[in-house]
Formats: sequence, C-alpha cells, structure tokens
Amino acid sequence: MSRLIYITSLCFLCLASCKSVYYNTFYNAKQQYSIAEQKRVESETPGSRITPATYNALYQRAILKASIVLKYFPDSKWFDDSLLLIGKASYWRKDYTESLTKFQELQKLFPQSELIPETRYWQGLALWAMNRTNEARATFSLFDKKTDPELYGLSNLALAEMEASQGNRENAIISYKALLETLDKKHKLRARAWQGVGNNLLELNRYDEALEAYENVLKSKPETRTNFETRVKIGETLERQQKYDEALDTYQKILKIKRLRIYEAEIRLKQARIYQLKKQSETAEEIYSDVGKKYPRSKYSAEAFYRLGLIEQKSRRNLEKAKELFEKAVREDRSSDEGKLALQRQKDLVALERYTKQAEKVEDPQKALGPLFDLAELYLFNLGEPDSALSIYQRVLSLTDTTDLAPKVHYAIGLIYADSLKNETAAREHFQQLLDQHPNTPYAAEARTRLNQKHADDDLAKTQFLQAENLIAEGTSTRDILPIYRQIADEYPNSLFAPKALFALAWTYENDLDEREQAKTIYEQVQERYPLTQYGKIATDKLKGKFLDPPPEPADSTQTQPSEAQPDTTRSETTDIPSDISKLRTQKTPSPKPAFKPDVIIGGGIMEAVDADEEPQILEEIEPEYPEEVRAEGKPVTVFLRLLILKNGNVGEVHVTSGPELFHSAAMEAAKQYTFEPGIHEDAPRDMWIDLSIYFEPPE
Repeated sequence: MSRLIYITSLCFLCLASCKSVYYNTFYNAKQQYSIAEQKRVESETPGSRITPATYNALYQRAILKASIVLKYFPDSKWFDDSLLLIGKASYWRKDYTESLTKFQELQKLFPQSELIPETRYWQGLALWAMNRTNEARATFSLFDKKTDPELYGLSNLALAEMEASQGNRENAIISYKALLETLDKKHKLRARAWQGVGNNLLELNRYDEALEAYENVLKSKPETRTNFETRVKIGETLERQQKYDEALDTYQKILKIKRLRIYEAEIRLKQARIYQLKKQSETAEEIYSDVGKKYPRSKYSAEAFYRLGLIEQKSRRNLEKAKELFEKAVREDRSSDEGKLALQRQKDLVALERYTKQAEKVEDPQKALGPLFDLAELYLFNLGEPDSALSIYQRVLSLTDTTDLAPKVHYAIGLIYADSLKNETAAREHFQQLLDQHPNTPYAAEARTRLNQKHADDDLAKTQFLQAENLIAEGTSTRDILPIYRQIADEYPNSLFAPKALFALAWTYENDLDEREQAKTIYEQVQERYPLTQYGKIATDKLKGKFLDPPPEPADSTQTQPSEAQPDTTRSETTDIPSDISKLRTQKTPSPKPAFKPDVIIGGGIMEAVDADEEPQILEEIEPEYPEEVRAEGKPVTVFLRLLILKNGNVGEVHVTSGPELFHSAAMEAAKQYTFEPGIHEDAPRDMWIDLSIYFEPPE
C-alpha cells in the first residue's frame, strides 16, 4: 500500500514539475517582454541612450523563450498566451508578417480563447503597419462597446489615426469627435482624441479651432508626454500665426512645470528658433551654445551646433567656421536627424570649394560651364540659397546660349523666380523665353505646364508616332512608315516628337533600307534643326563617324569563325540610338563591346541606406589613432568613408571618399572595428552602403 502511495505521489510531483517548467518558461518570456516594453518607453525620454537595438534584442529573447512553450509544451494552458506574446513582440520589432501569422494562428487554434479580442486589436495594428488598410479597418470595426469597451475605444482611436495618416484630415476630425461622444468625461483616451482633433485642425490651418482643441487636451488631464506634446503644439500654432511673443511665453511656461523640465533642451531649441525668426540672432546663438554645452553627445547638442553652423554659413558667409560647427554636430550625435544633415552640409561645403576652384582656374570660359552649373545646382538644391544659385545660373546663361545647358538653365531660373523669390512676372518671362528658343526640349513641356499653356501639336504628333509604332509591330512595310515620320517632322516642327520622328526616319533609311546617302541628308537636318536635343547630339556624332563607308567583304564561309567575331561597324550601333527608338527595330548585327571601361562606382548593386526602411545604427564606434607623422601639426581632420554594412551588423567593405591621404589608413582601420545594428528593408536585415565620417581630434 505504501508502495502505491509512493508511486502516486511521484507521478503527481512529476506532473506538477512539468507544469512548473512550462509555466516558468512562459513567465520568463513574459518578464523579458515587460523589460523590453520598459526600455522602449525609456528610449523615448529626453537624453536616453537606449537604442532600438537594445529593446529589439529583449523582444527577441521574449520570442525565443515563448517559442519553447510552442515547441515542447503544445498542450500547455499558456500556448495561446505565448502566441499572443510572440505576435506583439514581433510587431514591436517591425516583423509585421510574423506578427500577423501568430495572431491568425491563435484565432484559428483557440477560437474560444479569452485572448481573441486583444488578438484582433493587435492584428488590426499589424495590418495597418503593412499598409493593408482596408483589412485593418474591417478588423478594428469588429469591436462592440458593451462587450469590449476598452478595445472599442482603442480601435476607434486607431481608425481615426488611420484617416489622419492618409491625409484625410476632415474625416479624421469627424472620427475623433465621434469617439469623444462615446467616452466618459474622465476616460483616459479623451486627451489623445482631442489631441488628434487639434493636430488635424492645425494641418488645415484652422488655428483658432486647433488652439481650442489643445486646451481641451489639457483639461482632460493627460499623461506627461501628451501634456508636453500639446503645449508644444500650442507654441507651434502661435508660431505659424507669427505671434512670436505669445509662442515664447508658451514655451517659457513649459519650463516652469516641474514634471516637464526633462524636456528643457527641446524647448530651449524651439525658443532659439523663434529668436532667429525675430531677427535676434545673438540671443538665438547664446541659447544654442548653452544647449551644446549643457547636453553634450546628444541629439540636442547636435542640433544646436548644426543651427550655429547654418548661421555662420548663411548669415556670416564664414564657411570655415560653418564646417567646424557641422563637424562638431556630427561628433555629438551622427545618428540624429541633425547629425545626418550636418554631415551632408560638410560634404556640400567641400563640393562648394571644389566647384569654385574648378571654375576659377580655367582660362576658357566655356570650360567653366560644367563646374559653374554644378555650383548653381548645389546652391539651389543642397544649400538652400536661391539668390546665389540665380546669380550663377545667369552667369552660365550668358555663356551657354548655344549649348545644351541653355534650356535647363532657363527652366531653373524660372523655377527660382516662381517658387523661391515669388516673382511671377520674371518667372513667366523666362519660361516664355524657353518656349521661344528651345520648344523641342522636355523643359519646354514643363514650362508650358507652368504657364498653363496647352500644346496641341505635342498630342497630335504623339498620336501619329504611336501609330507608326503600332504599324511596325503589325509587320507593315518599312516604306509605308516613312511618310508618317516625315509628316510629323514637317507638320509639327515645334513639338517634342519632331526631332524624334526625323531621327527615326534617318535611322530607318540607314539600317532598314541601306540608303545611306539619304540617311546622311536627314541626319544633317536633325543636327541643323534640333542641335540641343538628344537626337541632334547623336546625329552629330554619327556624321563624324564612318557609317557611310561601304560594308566589308563577307567572310569566307568555309573558314571557321572565331568565337568573338568582329561586329559590322557599318551599321548603327545600339549605343547610338535613343532607347525609345531602338525598341522599334530588332538589331540585325551584334552589338560591339564598349570601347571604354566605365568609372568604377562603389555600390555594386547593393542598396543605399537612405533608401532603406531603417538605416544601420552604430552600436559601437572606435576612436581613430591620430597618425604619428602628422601629430606635431595638431589639426582637426575629418575623413569621409563609404562603408558596406552587412546584415549581421559587421563592416564588410571600407572605401575612402575624401580627406587627407595621411589619415586614410587610420580612418579605415577604425571604421572596420565599428559594429552596427543592421539596416532593415521590407522587414528583413539587408546589406547596404552608408556614408560615414571619422573625426581625428588634435592631440594635446
């Protein structure tokens, strides 16, 4: 009897032990998830050094531990809990596909689980993140106020936010207000709903209504972050109304609220920007300098030094000082938005010096066109200085009336007058000059759009050209196509399709009919009538060539042909034909190998980090060693590098793009030791290229 009791007790203990094991496993997963949540929230607080890599690793640990329950304890009562936890952790890791899979598995395997409502809410979030908005809307609409009041409120808030994210401002406001009508006066979601109303009214420039909505947020006793964001929005609304003193007063009040002092750096930067708008640059600079000193190695100090650099660049034209400040901003926090902007400014100022020197050192003004044009583009698109760009474009135009840059320059000048300087009269004059002098260029088409001018010739010519293409596709005789090309060129000489049709006519005589003298005559017409178009340039090159020479004697058919036979150079080469025309024919001769080796581009088909969903983030950076041979000079130096960041976070390749040669080796050696959180694209880590600067601190 005692033996039976012993065995029974042992079985009971084993069963209890087994249950304890899988409960502890799930408990550990839940604990890791809670820590990850805590770190994610902490990362959003000012001055936090917590990176996404930190809490993503914790979420991954939670997933791994919960997966043990799924694999080894399929009969566990925590199986559905584990599925939900994995789905939520995957969502925060932005692995939305895996997240959605787990939510769907839970609903399929446990249709009666008490976790189903929460799972559906998270499923809606995952669908929204995957841009499957119609499915997300349908999922969020499943909740009932009586049975799931909390999830009903959250889902309707999500529906309103979806409208806002898609730019449907009016619909978003209606949705937020409809939600407010269903919430009790003390409900915690009221603050977020009123905040949504205010933000969308602000985007619609309905400032007074927005301010009223923001006041309602504050009356709803929001949590700290929402309180802060709302007060900032009040300041920004007043700023947009150019009520600068009231905006400054609003920001000053934020600094007096004890629980909001953690946001001091952000508020001080906003105050500095308003002082700049008020033309009180000295006060703004004092604030920027103070923030830079008080919050070192942070995104706030990076922004402060970046703003100081802009003042030196744009207001004082002190480019050397500006470069130093941009360099300092990058050192403070290169991963922040302002750190990245500062790095780009550094590169732009280096390019500015290069283009300026190139333009100044050439004696032939025509040879200065290239660097001058690059300089104008840099001022306009990178440095945001339209006045400087306009001055250089006008200089280029004085030298370039007979070159292919002329239409582009006319168009650029028109854009500057229209969009930056708001001088509509001057803009229209330049757009009209472009139409009069260069009607067959794509820039002319854009100018017509700007002038709201319809150009029927383009549409008619396009219709006939498409007719010719269709006839070719149907096997119509080549000679029957020629009159269509000729008609387009003769009847619509100022259309975009005139040079294209005339070139196609010449190409057909040369390649399909082998009437080379006739082809030459028409190529000369293309060259004469449309010298600044791509067809005019190709025609000019062809006329310099030997395409009129007689074809070579056919090879002896009894002899074995070498594996790489010489092409028939008497025919048009593929590279001589614009792609849109080359599609009209099937080449009768093999394409020759290129006569030159193109410049090597560091990239190799691997994606750029700027095109990724998430760029690689630095986890560990290494201070470079200042080269011994130049230590005596003691100058601060920056070397710019191009790095291939592998999907495991390691550095794959390092290339120097600029910087003093004596520092190249040290910079590359340091960069190779960096470690990164890999870049993410389409929910997966990818190899990708980034630009990085290595700063050498002068030795003491």
